[in-house]
Amino acid sequence: MTDLDLEFEHIYLEAKAERWHQIERFLFSYFCYREGYLSSKGNPDWEKARASSPRSLQVESLSQSDLEPVVPLEVVVGEIKRYVRDGKLTPTTLKRVLDCILHYKTISKAQKQALKKAGLQSAMPASWYQSEKKDPYLRFKLQGIIVQETPE
Repeated sequence: MTDLDLEFEHIYLEAKAERWHQIERFLFSYFCYREGYLSSKGNPDWEKARASSPRSLQVESLSQSDLEPVVPLEVVVGEIKRYVRDGKLTPTTLKRVLDCILHYKTISKAQKQALKKAGLQSAMPASWYQSEKKDPYLRFKLQGIIVQETPE
């Protein structure tokens, strides 16, 4: 069993036990293992993730940037809760949810502040919740955050 599999199991077991407050702590590690953002010792590496993740066109230097989940982690947990509530959480559905909405991008500190001012730091825009096709980039788009997919 790989580290990625172990992190996935942690998330799945916490969701099945409805220990919602515990799930967030595993999401970043899962992301790092999935994307290969690991230290030389094989641990999740925040700095490597920030340096390697696609970044906003407004990022001028990594020291003035933050690693930001595309969909706030509270919303990711909320989506998992919805599947549990509806009795539809399986390992397959959980993996699909995580693969679709658990991504991080590097944005400028000013952009992060703009998300906060717009009330989008820990929530998606209201229209996202009612939408059938949930665009994970909606809150970035509404704030004019354009992400280049390959870091410089």
